[in-house]
Amino acid sequence: MKKLNVNAAVLDLRQLSEETLDAYESCTMEAAVVLTNRRAQSLLAKKAVQLDAAVTINSEEEREVNMVNGKATLDGSSIPEKKQVWMVNGKLDIKPEAAAALEGYESIMVNGKLYCPASLASLALAKCSVNGKTCIYPDDAVLLNGVVKLDRGFLLRAQPRLYWTDRVFVAADPKLDAAALAATGARFTGPKAILTESNAPVLAPLFSDDTQLIVLPDGTAVVDDDLELNTAAFRRCGTRLYVMGDVTVADGTEELLKKLEYFHADGDVLLPAALEEAFCAIPELDYQELKLLEGHAIVGAPMLRLGRELLELYPEGITCVDCAAVDLDKDLEPDTIAKKFRFDGCAMVSCTARQENAVHAVSRDVARVQVKGGKGPEAEDDVVRMNGARICL
Repeated sequence: MKKLNVNAAVLDLRQLSEETLDAYESCTMEAAVVLTNRRAQSLLAKKAVQLDAAVTINSEEEREVNMVNGKATLDGSSIPEKKQVWMVNGKLDIKPEAAAALEGYESIMVNGKLYCPASLASLALAKCSVNGKTCIYPDDAVLLNGVVKLDRGFLLRAQPRLYWTDRVFVAADPKLDAAALAATGARFTGPKAILTESNAPVLAPLFSDDTQLIVLPDGTAVVDDDLELNTAAFRRCGTRLYVMGDVTVADGTEELLKKLEYFHADGDVLLPAALEEAFCAIPELDYQELKLLEGHAIVGAPMLRLGRELLELYPEGITCVDCAAVDLDKDLEPDTIAKKFRFDGCAMVSCTARQENAVHAVSRDVARVQVKGGKGPEAEDDVVRMNGARICL
């Protein structure tokens, strides 16, 4: 007899029959939401079904389950007529007028971000299970997402309102008239704000007391993403640099590194080992972690195959950083792997059983080392698999 393996976002077992379960040797079911009743639960226990669920709803009453992929908004315009379950795979924005609508849901699952006004925080957190981030904002605030640049363009539209963001406000534009922005009556609140030294005395009072203020030297370029620090980036950004992500320093930039006066990275710095001395000599320096790259660096590749041909191009060795899937040629000797390769932060590295120990020895923060050649779960021919967003059994 075959085995049954079910994987679903919503799994409805209210019509489950004993005949269905008897057709399989064993049953394994995984779901975010499982709908059952007393009869179905009795069958599951009797047949020893392995069931793994984030939320199980056991009721004799009819329950409606809705699912949204992407962005959803909950306000006072639509109140459910009967109790229902809602799954949002993305962002859910709850408005201050949504109290009655919230009461109409039995539960809400958010796989992503939940934005909620402070007045409804207790009710929302009682109704919602969040696999991600919960952001609570003041009821009277204007919601702005992500990195908000307080520049000349913002000044043209600024109003005497309270502005909120879930990330950071940046006031680093040298052409911003800070006094004019303050005169508009605009106020700001959020986790963090980045100001320059000349603007800070005027702008700092506009932020709430719980907003972290970071004051940068005038002339500092702010980059709101990851950055490859090469000659072009130096030309664009200058000698003072604040990066909100990771930084990969390119080969051959030693003389340019010596010109940097200020450097901050919210994330990690990936640095060719030969440039360590020049980098560490930067007068004002701050970062999360320094990762030294031996040999040639390959960063963020979705799929990568490593063999002798690539090693001949880079005989000094290869470091793979944050690559999704790395496949090693079976002809590579374990000794060669140990001496010439490094794997840092990769999702999966595939190798033979003979290469496995060498791969582990040169791996750091690798999620999975997969050994090729064996009969894995995907090759099983005695398993019936059911995968879907919504499955009824």
